[in-house]
Amino acid sequence: MVSHFSTIGLPLKSNEEFMEYAKLVCESGERLAVGEAAYLKLELGEGVELWGQMNEANEIIGLNPHFKGTAVSNVCLTKKIENPAATDLDGQVYSEAESGEDEEITYPFVFDLPDMGLHELNFPTIKEVQLAAFAHELNIYTNEQTYKQAQEGEGGLNLATEFFIPSGLFSEEEAPFLPDSTAIFGGRVLTTKKITNPCTNEFFYYAKVKTLGREIDVVADPELVTEELMEGNIISGSFWLTGQIHND
Repeated sequence: MVSHFSTIGLPLKSNEEFMEYAKLVCESGERLAVGEAAYLKLELGEGVELWGQMNEANEIIGLNPHFKGTAVSNVCLTKKIENPAATDLDGQVYSEAESGEDEEITYPFVFDLPDMGLHELNFPTIKEVQLAAFAHELNIYTNEQTYKQAQEGEGGLNLATEFFIPSGLFSEEEAPFLPDSTAIFGGRVLTTKKITNPCTNEFFYYAKVKTLGREIDVVADPELVTEELMEGNIISGSFWLTGQIHND
């Protein structure tokens, strides 16, 4: 079963396995204080990170994965999302990004910020953000021609090669609703790599993707990669977005 953890080579088959990772973060993670609470940052290598959350009583209250890649771009952070179900150390922000075609045109999206409590943010603010996308669904096309042919065959929307839809901002529920840190996007594969997680020896796939106005570090569980992933491919799919502020 695909999860955000299996997407970076940390398969979870039970609650016991989740607790083992939480224990590993407690024992080996770098403690980053936020008042009396703290984040526990564990770098497992090859860009794989786990971010534990510890409250004032030294109890684990959360554990989030992240992938640290090289896709960094300017993002305008506009507002923190207040979620009553979130922990005090969770972070989720409304953001805006330039489309790349016209600096006056922006599009909104939402992403998770696993270390938000470490940053003093006065909204709105423009920051360099490394953005990672964990694949929920993934389509791979050999090139732009096969991508266009597939769209014609499906008889659906004629989407550009590079597009970005902030699906987490839309809901069939009546307002108010809480947005998700998800998006549907497509783009060109600039680089790709099959990565082995040093902690588990499980592998996953990475691709730096040029989408609308920016580059994004995409990671995917092997279960979703049904064709060879290569430089020059076109990909599209749905993704969970997690980011880190760069050089803050």
